[in-house]
Amino acid sequence: MPGVLKDERDERWDAAQAAGLQVKATNMADHQAERLEREPGQANGQAMVNGIPEGTLSNPLNGVTTSTGLAQGNVSESMTQLSRQLPPEIEHITYGYLPMSTMITRLAQETFGELKDVISELSDSKLSQPNGAAAADNAHANVDRKLRLMTFAQERRAQFIKVLVLSQWSRHADSMGRVIDLKVWLDGQRRLFNDACNWMGELKRILGSEIMPNPDLKTALETLSLGKAPRLPNLNYLPPAPLSPSRILKSLRSINTQLSIRLHLHEEIPHFMKDFSIIDGRATFRVPTEFELDLSIADENTSSQLYFIDFRFLFASATADVPHGRLRDDIEGRVNHLLGHGGLKECYNFLHEFVLSHKINILRHQAYGMSQAKWSDHIKVETVHRSFVIQYWIGRPGDKSWIEIGLRRRRAKRKSWLYKEEDDPHIGLRWFRAGNEVHDSPFSVDNEVLSAEKLLKEVISAHTNFIFKETVARLKESQLYSKKILGLKRTRSATEPIDIHLSIQLTRPQWCTLVQEPVSGRFALLPPSALHSRAERELNSLSVPDKETSSRIAQLRAFASLEEVEEMVRFHGWDIARSMKPSQDNIRHHFGRETLKAGFFRRTWWNAQWLLAFTASLADNVWWAVELENRSFKQDQPMLGPSIRATYRVPGSGPGAAVKGLSIADLSRIERNAVGLISHFTDCNELFAHKIPHKILKPRRSRSLHELPKLLIDFPKQAAQVLLESEKSDDTAWSSQTVRLSFMGISAKKSPANHLAIARTGCRALRPGTLRSLIGSSTTVDANSGAFAFHLTTPVGQSTVPAIMDRLTRIERLTTYAATLQSLRSRPANLSLDHIDFFYAKLEQAYGVTISFAADRPPRLSFHHGNPQLRVQDQLTTMLSKPDGLAQVIHYLQLSLPLMCALAKIEAAHGNDRVAILLRAPEWYCLRYRDPPGGFDIRLRRRREEPMWFVQEIELPGQERLHPQVRDHLSEMIDGRGDGWEGVNPGIAASVVGVEALLEKIDGLFQQIRSSADPVATSRLEQYPKGTKRKAEEDSVITLD
Repeated sequence: MPGVLKDERDERWDAAQAAGLQVKATNMADHQAERLEREPGQANGQAMVNGIPEGTLSNPLNGVTTSTGLAQGNVSESMTQLSRQLPPEIEHITYGYLPMSTMITRLAQETFGELKDVISELSDSKLSQPNGAAAADNAHANVDRKLRLMTFAQERRAQFIKVLVLSQWSRHADSMGRVIDLKVWLDGQRRLFNDACNWMGELKRILGSEIMPNPDLKTALETLSLGKAPRLPNLNYLPPAPLSPSRILKSLRSINTQLSIRLHLHEEIPHFMKDFSIIDGRATFRVPTEFELDLSIADENTSSQLYFIDFRFLFASATADVPHGRLRDDIEGRVNHLLGHGGLKECYNFLHEFVLSHKINILRHQAYGMSQAKWSDHIKVETVHRSFVIQYWIGRPGDKSWIEIGLRRRRAKRKSWLYKEEDDPHIGLRWFRAGNEVHDSPFSVDNEVLSAEKLLKEVISAHTNFIFKETVARLKESQLYSKKILGLKRTRSATEPIDIHLSIQLTRPQWCTLVQEPVSGRFALLPPSALHSRAERELNSLSVPDKETSSRIAQLRAFASLEEVEEMVRFHGWDIARSMKPSQDNIRHHFGRETLKAGFFRRTWWNAQWLLAFTASLADNVWWAVELENRSFKQDQPMLGPSIRATYRVPGSGPGAAVKGLSIADLSRIERNAVGLISHFTDCNELFAHKIPHKILKPRRSRSLHELPKLLIDFPKQAAQVLLESEKSDDTAWSSQTVRLSFMGISAKKSPANHLAIARTGCRALRPGTLRSLIGSSTTVDANSGAFAFHLTTPVGQSTVPAIMDRLTRIERLTTYAATLQSLRSRPANLSLDHIDFFYAKLEQAYGVTISFAADRPPRLSFHHGNPQLRVQDQLTTMLSKPDGLAQVIHYLQLSLPLMCALAKIEAAHGNDRVAILLRAPEWYCLRYRDPPGGFDIRLRRRREEPMWFVQEIELPGQERLHPQVRDHLSEMIDGRGDGWEGVNPGIAASVVGVEALLEKIDGLFQQIRSSADPVATSRLEQYPKGTKRKAEEDSVITLD
């Protein structure tokens, strides 16, 4: 029903009725047919409507006569269908019903659970056992136990009684359910009836205001036809005679005179309305920057009131004349009322308050317009009673800033000794900067030209000036800016915040300009760069920019200095240690509390334990030599955040570097000083760790920055034994000598540290001439005293002490190797501290070998070009590192040379496609043939105290079998003997020299069989590509390319 509010339950009820009708429609079709046959509305086969024959009805529907028989037939048919339908069944309510069995089950479970709890509780309580049975029953603890059990039984009994009552009531649940259904249906019908009544009443109330009065047609007809209405009353007023110009002028002069006399003698004019003029019969009062008011009189009585004539505004941003309308009428009525009751004072107070409120409204509307224009999303305007608040920079973090504009009252100064001004309201402004009110703010609202944007810009300018002023003051507390090593320039403005900027000198060539965008309050650094963008993000996240901006600028200066240094050192060839990322606390602990940023650098050839650090702060820029924790570093692996062990300040760096900048000469000087400092401390740490006595000799004159102390080192035998890791330290000729070590700078190539070490030796075996030929020109020898002057070049960060001992050890090792070669009758071709070249001869050819020495790895053996023993080079290098390794290597070379020559010839004759030689050990080889298949193991063993090579057939994989001819010949060879070999079941033993002939004979068998093979079989073999398997019936040999 339209106009009636329905409840949600009504909708559910209607839906249930509709569903009931649809469900029962099909089930009751037969019942309806039987009922229609018994209906009394049919007589003699004629359809009846309400007991009247259908054809006799004339107006059956709402008083409207149907004009055609077709319409009457449709109505009758519809009524007949409605009469045949049964009313909908009442909905059966089942919501909220629970089965009786569920309730009984839950009650039983609950009873069982509580019974277990009671039993547990009784078992835990202590049982009192006094003397006597009667006393035991009457004990307090026993009584409590019984009482607890009886209470449980009584509570459970009450619950089961309720269940019994419910079970008896449930026997009549069907009848009660029908009663409930009927009650719900009756409540629904009553609600529908009440809603219908309410709807009809509401409709009647609404239509009452739509009724139009009856028109007065007679009066309207007379007025329109005759131009007058005789029926309307006529008062017969006489119009006044028109005034002449002279009469008008005389009247105005009289009014002027009366106004002048009255205002000067009889009226009390407020102080702010003293500025008035009288002309044209009106007195015009002028209040500057507010309004003009025109008043006049109605009669000559001085006690009569003045009357309102006109009103105008005297400030911009508003219409001067108040337009005619409701506002002007209200002002006129209110002013006349106040003039009649309070005089000019009350009139002024009202108009003054009205103008101030109007100004505040204009400023508020301007502020709302700004919030919807370019200031949108950056200011927020809120109205609080007659005042309003403009919150600016709403997107900045931290405390909010705003201005509050409204009426304020203050006690004005005495204007004269006759007049004392009372509290005069005016438009005032309160500025809250970062949540704190600024009491001495110089702002005031321009009452003549109202502009909220101009006022807001002045406030923002003052705020920006304050931030930059505090920033400059805090920066000037540092050494660089207080001593004007770096410059600061601040530009001020009181009205345009965009003109305010702060220029900061970060380094000598680099300046940046800090500005604050007035609308959003975000800081910007010019010129744009990646470094400035990161600093802008940090500045715009500050909560208290006036206190925190200086610290961000200091960090920016540190980043800029570090960036310039990184660019310069990268151009100079230095590496930046980006893996060094110590915490800020760690940086301040090692480099000073004022340090803001530290950059770490190193050269590629420096030791990973040493770095060169550059630190920047507002105090100075300093270069440091940094020693890292002693860990297992590798030159070719990146450092994963090592920690700092110690720092040493490099001489020659100070606050002047912040402005002077860096050049290639400066970096070279810093690198040289840092390398000398690192070398000095590295040597001292090495000597101190091994408890080697040493003495530091400071230079007499340290005018040059690169001069560093010298070291006198005494090497005892115990120290030499530990450092050299040698068991024969007694033979070390220099173990008890003194070495003088001096830093001589860095070389141009790869910049290693150059040192000069002076030592003395007493070794008799080393002659001065022989020593010069062995060690070359890098060492100066005094033949008379036996003193050596070594020019050592060591990597930066590596101690020179092991290099000194290594140089002397290599001399001793060189002489030892030379003696060993001479004892084994080998011909040394070239001897030096770096390598030894010697030859070992076969009868018809000599083969060369080179042994290389290096400080950081064991000796390495390499063969000259064309040497057949090249395949065992790695194994022999390993053998060379063993004690007496050189003798073992030379002995093995002599034993394996014939075998290697034979294998080289076989490999050259067949190629890699038909034969494979596998090295399992220096004394064990495997020879494999692919066509025809075959394989042999060749091992070096001792037989009768003599080394011999044993050749034995190996089992072939898969279905491959040794060729019958080869097998027959091998059987004959195993049973026989030859030149340098003899058969020993199950193989053949050959001497060191005879193994070459034996292998040549075995290889000849394979070559003969392959050359005499069947051409058809050979072509069939060649049809299979390399790297594929043959068929199952053929030999399963894999040939690899």
